[in-house]
Amino acid sequence: MGILEPLLKPTPTGGETCPSREDLQRALGSELYLSKRETFHVGELPVHCEIYEHGVDSPVLLFLPGIGTYGELYAEMLWSLSQRGFNVVAIDPPGHGYSGGERGVYTVESVQGVISLVIDALEQRYDGPCYLYGYSIGALLAVAAAENDERISKVVCGTLLTTEVPPDLFHLIGWQWTWGSAMLFPGLRLPLSWMVDYDQLLAGHPAGKLINNDPMLVLDYPFKTLASVFSHKAGIMQRKYPFQLALVQGEQDEVLSVGYSRRVVYEAVQPIELITVAGEGHMMPLTAPVKLAGIIADWLNA
Repeated sequence: MGILEPLLKPTPTGGETCPSREDLQRALGSELYLSKRETFHVGELPVHCEIYEHGVDSPVLLFLPGIGTYGELYAEMLWSLSQRGFNVVAIDPPGHGYSGGERGVYTVESVQGVISLVIDALEQRYDGPCYLYGYSIGALLAVAAAENDERISKVVCGTLLTTEVPPDLFHLIGWQWTWGSAMLFPGLRLPLSWMVDYDQLLAGHPAGKLINNDPMLVLDYPFKTLASVFSHKAGIMQRKYPFQLALVQGEQDEVLSVGYSRRVVYEAVQPIELITVAGEGHMMPLTAPVKLAGIIADWLNA
């Protein structure tokens, strides 16, 4: 294990590949960066983590990936962040990537618990402050985790959806349908393609079609997971917390508009700094990883 041995054990399946995922890694250009990581796990599931270490005294930056995905896909951005002074730890949520558990099954509360477990473990080695970066649906989970654990002092969101501010009537009706369906059919699964199309979002990127065919991707979600996420109430909409919060978003975001983010910032009680990035869309962690890493690092270091 190296840097964390004997504190943590390597995840048994961490780093394994199959031919299609080797093609995906080549398309993402991530082979070099993946060689810099070390893997470990926490908890009984277990929950898989990947660490790009900078130094024992450096801040810890935890990362929660977007819907359906897992930490390995973001290797270039994660390594770039570590080169800017952070011990970067990507977490595969329960039921995602290399983590154990039923595929696609978690609750907001279970992810809060996972984050605290990871911090507990890392505190035994690292003395620096703890930050959290959540991308897409990971941003909702990141804010929830920071509200639950006072050790997290800064949070960066790559877009931020809050159920208190529906983007439009279509979303509100969809959430209500999800809640009702979860009561009747909690285990029934909804295809991920109903919510996001990585091929379209990554149009022109060599990894676009490959990500949609990645066997490690969660391709459908049970209603009970979606109901937990889309019924969660963000505490930041009601009160101020001691952590600092920033929202980084491409001006051409195809999933949530900048106008929507301005509404969230306006209606939240928690102060939120909105950072918009010209010329970029929703998939910045994959389409502009080095640029995004610089923006996030600059804000965290300010």
